[in-house]
Amino acid sequence: MEKISVAVRFRPPKSSVDADADSPSFSGGGAVGNREWRIDDSGISLLHRAVPVPGTSFVFDHVFNESVTNARIYGLLVRSLIRGAVDGFNGTAFAYGQTSSGKTFTMNGSGADPGIIPLAVRDIFDTAAEAADREFLIRVSYMEIYNEEINDLLTLGSEKLPIHESLERGVYVSGLREEIVNNAEQVLQLLELGEANRHFGETNMNVRSSRSHTIFRMVIESSAKHQTNSEDAIRVSILNLVDLAGSERIAKTGADGVRLKEGKHINKSLMILGNVINKLSENGKQRGHIPYRDSKLTRILQSALGGNAKTSIICTAAPEEIHIEETRGTLQFASRAKCVSNCAQVNEILTDAALLKRQKLEIEELSKKLQVPF
Repeated sequence: MEKISVAVRFRPPKSSVDADADSPSFSGGGAVGNREWRIDDSGISLLHRAVPVPGTSFVFDHVFNESVTNARIYGLLVRSLIRGAVDGFNGTAFAYGQTSSGKTFTMNGSGADPGIIPLAVRDIFDTAAEAADREFLIRVSYMEIYNEEINDLLTLGSEKLPIHESLERGVYVSGLREEIVNNAEQVLQLLELGEANRHFGETNMNVRSSRSHTIFRMVIESSAKHQTNSEDAIRVSILNLVDLAGSERIAKTGADGVRLKEGKHINKSLMILGNVINKLSENGKQRGHIPYRDSKLTRILQSALGGNAKTSIICTAAPEEIHIEETRGTLQFASRAKCVSNCAQVNEILTDAALLKRQKLEIEELSKKLQVPF
């Protein structure tokens, strides 16, 4: 069993909010408002007039202030997932937080500071190239969950795709386009295509607000180049890189009409994600039913939440005092998430010859155990 890795990242304060009397609230050294978040190593605590507020201290694997780069976060939380995916382990990394807290920047980045997704794409091909004894086949897909409907971001007009489940494939999205890719540049072009098809919209909180959850998926297959040993198997891993839409308070976003409908769907799916995390963080005997099926998001990410995957969560937070309650909610989610354990294992598909040999060895071993010495 392995705990989910959880980090918190504070974005820089926004100038339009800094001018407000309610700002700022982030303390790496000094603050003006009555309340502030204080970072100390891997801990965060809320202070009111420099006095700690009871019940608002948290500890995580990592806590980052506004000066951290995406490359630093990637190196500490995601690189190990990539190496694991190349070796056959499923992996998932996702950004969670309120709207306009820096999730999309963390996942996609900029030209000067590439995000987790482009860094991961290049790292996968570099790592695969180092495995000289194996051959790789890599496929990618890109989907969004918009108003609780699944759209294929690589195929225009492909909407309302259904979710299915089978013993062989587990949970999967039927009809989702998968592209076989040979290099990082090809993948980055597909990402650019997907971003152009994604739903964005303007709110009072964000001029370019993500209105959907997106899941960029890479399926990595590998086999030994020279399969002289019938024990050889094909490794198949799934890597999910997820940019969640942000939780919203309608009073702050000023949403109405289409934006209001989008916000309600976003908040509901994030609430269900929180419910799943809450259940998984409880003692095993107290868990009861885990509501994966209550939303498309948790259904698709089921293996990453308490299942067969290595998972990292980057929770993004706004430093301004006006957002303290939302930030507190994000930290409470993160605190529960770090209590969740996954059970990741290498995913292998045995060839017929390998399966037959393995079964023969098991039969021989059982026969030896059944032999009674005279």
